[in-house]
Amino acid sequence: MAKIGIVYGSNAGDTKAVAEYIGKNFDSEIIDAKDLTLEFINQYDRLIFAASTHGHGELQKDFKAKLDLISEADFGGKTLALVGVGGTIKHPTTFLDGLIEFLPLIRGAKLVGATDIDGYVFKNSLSFINGKFIGLAIDYKNDENWQKRADKWVESIKSEF
Repeated sequence: MAKIGIVYGSNAGDTKAVAEYIGKNFDSEIIDAKDLTLEFINQYDRLIFAASTHGHGELQKDFKAKLDLISEADFGGKTLALVGVGGTIKHPTTFLDGLIEFLPLIRGAKLVGATDIDGYVFKNSLSFINGKFIGLAIDYKNDENWQKRADKWVESIKSEF
């Protein structure tokens, strides 16, 4: 398995903790989204973007600030997985909405790691498309089994990485 790049955007540290937990399962380099460069993206053929959703469904601020840079990147031939961290109780109408902002920017990437609802209850999520989340869905504060959920997801994507 080749080395992968993991980028996280985290305000309070929840998404950082999830990214680091996932990163232990791979030979990976993990960076904060505020430090993301085109060189980092170009360095890896396999990437994981882990981002939280805030407010009324907005992508985490450090990732949001890098969307122009991400749109400049060439994702052709790359494999990319998304991880969303949000709250089903506090934000049930915008659960993981921020992840959707990546989709028009990662043209050419092979997107892997879609997941089922798997027990989460929410009213709406823009990242829930055709009966699946577009990546790993984590409710860090309200799901005592988030690590088991992450472990299952990691096993499901390892063959892609």
